[in-house]
Amino acid sequence: MFFALLTSLISWAQNDIPSRMERYAGRYAQAAKASDRIPLANDFFAYLLQIDYIDEPVAFPASAHIDSVDVNVWYYLAEWYYGEGEYPKAVDYCLLAAERCTDKVDENSKGDVYSLLGAAYFRLSEFDKAADALNVCYEIDSRGGNPDQLSSTLNNIASVLIAAGKPQEAEKYILEAIAANSLTNNLVRRAVLFGTASEMYKAMDQGEQSLVYARRALDIERQRGDSAKTGVRLSQVANAELGMARIKDAKRSLEEAMPLLEASGNRHSLGICLNQMGDILAAEGEDDEAADYYRRAAELFFAQRDMYNERHAREGLYKVLKTSAPDEAMLHLERATRLRDSIYQKETAEAISRYNAIYHNDLLQQESERAQRQKQAFLITAAVLAVITAVLCIGAWITYRRSRRKAEDYEQGIHSLQHRYEEISRQYRNLAIESLPNRTNLTDDDKAFLAELTAKIDEEMEKGNADVESIARRMHISPRTLQRRMNQTLSLSPQAYLTQVRMQKARFLLLNYRDITINEVAEKCGYTLMTNFTRAFVRFYGFKPSELRLQKTNIDFTPPTICEEPHSGQKPDFANPIDGAHE
Repeated sequence: MFFALLTSLISWAQNDIPSRMERYAGRYAQAAKASDRIPLANDFFAYLLQIDYIDEPVAFPASAHIDSVDVNVWYYLAEWYYGEGEYPKAVDYCLLAAERCTDKVDENSKGDVYSLLGAAYFRLSEFDKAADALNVCYEIDSRGGNPDQLSSTLNNIASVLIAAGKPQEAEKYILEAIAANSLTNNLVRRAVLFGTASEMYKAMDQGEQSLVYARRALDIERQRGDSAKTGVRLSQVANAELGMARIKDAKRSLEEAMPLLEASGNRHSLGICLNQMGDILAAEGEDDEAADYYRRAAELFFAQRDMYNERHAREGLYKVLKTSAPDEAMLHLERATRLRDSIYQKETAEAISRYNAIYHNDLLQQESERAQRQKQAFLITAAVLAVITAVLCIGAWITYRRSRRKAEDYEQGIHSLQHRYEEISRQYRNLAIESLPNRTNLTDDDKAFLAELTAKIDEEMEKGNADVESIARRMHISPRTLQRRMNQTLSLSPQAYLTQVRMQKARFLLLNYRDITINEVAEKCGYTLMTNFTRAFVRFYGFKPSELRLQKTNIDFTPPTICEEPHSGQKPDFANPIDGAHE
């Protein structure tokens, strides 16, 4: 009886924590005066100590600056919600903390806020916003010179780049992070860095290197006796093993990892493991069992609003259900398509380029300072300096003339390429209309409408805005009007026609312009990520773009019929890179 009562009280106390957090946040937000907020902040931190969320008591004196108090309260609320997997709330409280990051707040606290904000945006697959937040964090950490903080931020940057499909760019950041961590004794951070390195090398198809780093991370967590993190590392080991086609080993690693992750409440990593197991079972032809794993993963990631990993699960469900349950499969495909179109915006690439600019500027500045010190050390006489200066001036003039010639050549090349792409567009647009299966039944008005629509789609693809809403705006009609007109003209949805146009253009470019790379073809068809383009192409035609160009498969070169459902041809390889870092 006593133990039952004790268990009931413990359960009640655990369930009461979320409501207590909400009440503290609400009361604190409503307190307008600093004199009212400081006592509330002290009550809040006393509660965090009571539930063992912090190790040491925190108390703010009446003289404490309110900006610093606010940042601490909002940050700890954000951190708690992040740990609970409620990433939208974590973002909201991080943004409140960021608003109070004035010059009265210490640099470490500012860095913590933007680091957590970047991590929360990352979990929501809002990579452009994650990049912006981590950009601020990197600037702060670079000024502070703390190797542990710097290694953490560099790791987060690498994770964003990996998720954005740029593992080669991530490599310099993660290696720099490992080097910074070597100056500290932080084994927890080291395991995280090794785990990220494993995922990065897996995405770069360097399986042996990926497995080495995953096992190093696993060894650290086992030595520390952290079962929760051991589950995460086992998942990363499984990911590397999948990349090396060691299926049985990967299965064993996942079967060991999932109970640990479920027990620890790590729903994000558990969902990733479920997706991995679904991939394995789907490749083995166990479609029903694979569907069970994908469904669990989809439910977990839907609840977390993790679009990136939910899309993986939805695409898996479409593949394993399209024969046995085609109606359900199409629902999952539609959801996966919406998720895919929501994830990657052009701001992602711009934010990543800002990272690279900052990173390289720092390196150049360091090199410049080092060169200056060396020059001062080796200056012997004013005469030698004069000679060196003269030589440098002559070299600079020669370099300038060469760079001008290169710039002129480059501008001419760009001008030539623009004319060439305009000619490609003219040829392609005519072909797109001519290849419509029911073209003979179209009125002149229908043909004019489709010609304009195809031209607008092509223009938007060039800009990377290949979505129905932007195309409708260009046509000066609403998406609903476009839907009605497409139904009347072709009995087809705008999204299906858009997919048809993108894939026909890809096929046209691949066959007729072999000097244009497949990456460039993807960009010309409105895809920012090569992996997305390849998957869409395989779903539509049943073979890879490279196979079309190399003609390694028995390919039917007649224009495909416009249809709502993608091609149900061969499956791509199941050993995909892990969908996002999961620490």
